[in-house]
Amino acid sequence: MISSEKIRQLTIEFSCNTGAGHLAPSLSTVELITVLFNEYLTFNKTDPLDESRDRFILSKGHGTYAYYILLNKLGFIPDWELEKFNTPESTLKGCLTENPNYMIEASTGSLGHGLPLAVGMALSFKINGKNNKVICMVGDGEMQEGSNFEAMMLAHRFKLNNLLVIVDANELQAMGRVEDVAISNDRLARVMSAFIDEGFYDIDGHDEVAIRNVYSNFYKHQGDNFNIMFARTIKGKGLPILEGSIKHHYRCPTEDGFKPGEE
Repeated sequence: MISSEKIRQLTIEFSCNTGAGHLAPSLSTVELITVLFNEYLTFNKTDPLDESRDRFILSKGHGTYAYYILLNKLGFIPDWELEKFNTPESTLKGCLTENPNYMIEASTGSLGHGLPLAVGMALSFKINGKNNKVICMVGDGEMQEGSNFEAMMLAHRFKLNNLLVIVDANELQAMGRVEDVAISNDRLARVMSAFIDEGFYDIDGHDEVAIRNVYSNFYKHQGDNFNIMFARTIKGKGLPILEGSIKHHYRCPTEDGFKPGEE
């Protein structure tokens, strides 16, 4: 297993070495995805297309770098793809492009698409009597897309207890604070919790003990509807120059003179 700390370090180095922006949205996801893939998600390292695998959909498809690094360390994405990132030779871009061989289940980044896809997958597994789980991570700013609420209504209607929705609630979106653009995360949490009677978890999204508790409950205790993890995170976590900075949604820290190793 690779630690969250190592994934964060390698993600920062990757962004700085490639000059790629969108680092801050990746850093808020690190503990959430690392614990999931290390300890809970079902997949086959020798056969990424194994039909019994669980599905993970990163709907906030601009927050890709930590996910790329994790998949590389798990053996799904080869080193050369990372080295050729964002070139014509590589399939890896700033937003996710579907490639199930790399455990990338959907093309995302146009916000509001991933959760409807995840609901469709979960419903399909239910109809066909399959035990696969579906985990979908959305951004808090992304929850301003109405398609997400349509998807949750459908998930509630069909009692998709094989679906976990993770909200990366880092308080910031591309052009401002979520509460200044739409509603606060406290209010968003109340709205989302109204969709289900149980299985709503409001946690510190960097606390691995709290994260494990949610995943364990989802995987071990079959409730009567879908689950929601409302993960309170820090955008740019681990790099002070990025933490809580609106301008660094797109901006690479090297533009401010930062060099890897200066954390």
